[in-house]
Order: sequence, then C-alpha cells, then structure tokens
Amino acid sequence: MNTIKILIVEDEQPLIDILRLYLEKEGFTVISSSSASEGMRLIDKTAPDILLLDIHLPDQNGFDVARKFREKSDGVLIFISGEKSKRTVLEGFEIGCDDFIIKPFDPVELIARIKANIRRTGLATSDILKLGNLTINLINKTVHKNNEKVDLFTKEKMLLFYLAQNPNQVFSAEQLYDRIWGMDSNADLKTVQVNLSTLRKKIEDNPKKPKYIQTERGFGYKLSMKN
Repeated sequence: MNTIKILIVEDEQPLIDILRLYLEKEGFTVISSSSASEGMRLIDKTAPDILLLDIHLPDQNGFDVARKFREKSDGVLIFISGEKSKRTVLEGFEIGCDDFIIKPFDPVELIARIKANIRRTGLATSDILKLGNLTINLINKTVHKNNEKVDLFTKEKMLLFYLAQNPNQVFSAEQLYDRIWGMDSNADLKTVQVNLSTLRKKIEDNPKKPKYIQTERGFGYKLSMKN
C-alpha cells in the first residue's frame, strides 16, 4: 500500500512550495504543476488520490482540469482559488468538487479540510489497496485499473472485495461459495470458478497467468499482495 498522493495544480510557485512543506510533513506524497496541460498529463501518469486545483491557470481554465480528473477518478477534488463569486463556486460543485477554499487561506485549515474529506470518503491507506496497476477502494467499493474504472457484476465484486478484505488468505471454492452465494443458493461450485474466471479477465493483464487472484493448487484462491 502507498501513501496518499496529492497533485497540486497552481501557477503560484511560492504557494506550491508552502503547501508541499505542510503536506509532506503530514506524510502525503506531493506532485505539482503550474499549468493545466501539465496537470492533465500528471493526472494520467500519476493517478493522484487528491487534486488541489486553482481555477485561473496560464494556459487553460482549471475547470477543464477538474473535468479530466472526474472522468478518471473518484478521488478528492478541492479547488483553491481567489475567485469567490457564487456562480464560480456553484460551477465547481456542479463539476464534482468536494471542497472550495478561497485564497488567501491558512495551510493549517487546508490540512484540516483535506483530512475531513479523507475521513468522509474513506480515502485512507488502510482502506485502499494498490496492487500494480490495480486500485481497490474497500470503502466505496470501486475498482480502477490503469486509472480507469472497472465495471464488475455483483458476484464478481463480492468475490473480489471478500478476498481484498482478507489479503493473502487462501479460501477454498466451498468457502467462497458459502460466503458469497449462501447455503440456500441453487448455484453450484462451478459458479465460483466461472465468476473468478470472468473477474480475472477484467482485472488481470494476463488472465492465464494471474498476478492478483492466484490459485493455490489443492487449497483454493487468494488475493496476492506481492505485486
């Protein structure tokens, strides 16, 4: 598991430097950009968990960066801007921001707001599994691969999150069947294998040689954290 990654997109370098100092002291990983175009590139490249975003950037409007982030992520989006008109703030929330902080602000207040959003969204290192190019959020039950959301059927999702909540622990097909389908189900054990197979096709780079959901021959299946 990794520390929470924060991307700052802001054209005032002194402010970036101050925020980096405070955020890194709190244990966050910080990446920064002074332009919208570079910010968009970093969203794709680094898959940040939190985006701190100014609106007035030298090359493009910050709202465009926010839309890009929302297309890619369910992470925390916080605007930091000197623009405080009601129309602008409302537009920010319509795009999907989690908070809107008006400049000038106290970095201590920003840290408090970030932590509040982390608690609210469940964005904590203990609640997010990052395995290679796969991110599993145990709180909001979402899965992303290469920063793209993975759509899972109900039983596939239940299987994955049961294994994710018990990483590296081996479960037999019978145990998974009882846990996911229940004793009264009309399905059979082959259903477990079928759903694991379709799940692997969605989350593995090579389903025939799975890195994440591994088979322990003679024993069962596990979600491997060694990636």
